[in-house]
This record gives sequence, structure tokens and C-alpha cells, in this order.
Amino acid sequence: MKITVDPLFRQQADYISQIPSMLQRGEGELVYEGRNRVARFRYDGLSLMAKQFKRVNAVQQVAYTFFRPSKAERAYRFAETFRQRGIDTPQRVAYMEERRMGLFSVGCFVSLEAEGTETHLLLREVQQFSHELADAVARQVALMHSRGILHGDLNLSNFLCEQGPDGYRFTMIDINRSHFTDGWPTDGQCLENLVRLTHRRDLYEYLVRSYARQRGWNEADTARQALQLLHRFENRRFRL
Repeated sequence: MKITVDPLFRQQADYISQIPSMLQRGEGELVYEGRNRVARFRYDGLSLMAKQFKRVNAVQQVAYTFFRPSKAERAYRFAETFRQRGIDTPQRVAYMEERRMGLFSVGCFVSLEAEGTETHLLLREVQQFSHELADAVARQVALMHSRGILHGDLNLSNFLCEQGPDGYRFTMIDINRSHFTDGWPTDGQCLENLVRLTHRRDLYEYLVRSYARQRGWNEADTARQALQLLHRFENRRFRL
């Protein structure tokens, strides 16, 4: 087992290193069970969120052993990159990689629990969505792009939202598939990045138009291009 613990959590390292084994035994407070498993652990005054990624196939075993970082390692690395670029994401704690017969098998990423409500519950799952909140989401996306961040799964579930006296604040989660550029990504990359925001058409078009206003782009042209990209994306997913 390869274990990397952020220096901030040296004192808790012994406990943290046991989390993969505890997950295997079904311990912790289960938060999500699907392709991946997410569980909450409380220790030494900390609320720890552990994400165990699904077991990989034979091709991925070779790739993650010899050619590219695992999802767990990328989540750990990218958390620091996001913070360095001024975008909130949960404080990283550790990542672990289990190997079998010398090959990568399964990875686990641990972070501190972040406050906030998944934004899709506030925007997508209501009949009349808040334009103020949608505008805040568009500003957040433009801010990330301005700092060279293309979130790899830019859907509203991965925006944790809190509302305070100064407006909305977002913490970005599930960042392990992100990409980074020096300065702004290309306009095409930015538009492609928006395509996963939501499949709800009225909300999607509003978000895209609001984003266009942030960028000083023509709203109608941007919305037309973005809707074409969304249509292509949905058809591709259906065929797969």
C-alpha cells in the first residue's frame, strides 16, 4: 500500500493510513455508493471524507502503474493546484494506492469535509431557478477559466454552495479529471467545458448566456454554439 499524507496531518497519519482497510470492512458513515464509494470518518476533531475509486480493469492497471497518475493521486495533486490558483476545494489530507502483484489495483483519496449544498439541488431541481444563483455559478466558471482551470466534470453537483452576506461562495469537488493551462484556455475549450453543467435546457441556456456576459461575448452566438455542443454531447453519450 502506497500512502501519502499531507504534512498538515502528520499527527493523525496512523489513523488515516487505516482508512482503506476500514472502508473494505464497511466502517465509516456511508455517504455515497455507486461507481465509487464515499464515507465519512470522524477522528481527533476532524471530519474526513474518504473516496474509494472503483477497482480498475487490466488496461488501467498497467496505465496507472507505469504511465499516468491514478485518480487518487490526481485528486491529491490537483487539490493543491486549485488552492494555489485561488479556487476553493476541500483541504486535501491523503491518498492511498493498493497494488496487487506489482500492479495498481484501487485508489483512495481523503480530504476534510467541506460545507455547502450541491448546487444542482438549488438550481436544477426547482421549477423556477434563481437567476442570482445562476449568475454566481457563471461567474465561478469564468473565474476558474481565467485562472487556467478546466474542471474535468463541470456539473452542478460538483459546486458546493454557501450563501453569506457577501453573496454565494463555491467549493469545487470531484476535481481529479481537471486540466490546467497557462492563462485563459482557448474559447473553444471554454465552451466545451460548459457542456456538462446541466441537461435542463432553460437553465443551461441561461448559464451560457450569463457566462458570455462575463466574457464580453455575443450572448446569442454563444448560446447557439453551446446548444449545438450539448446536442452533440448527448447524442454521443446515447450511442455509447
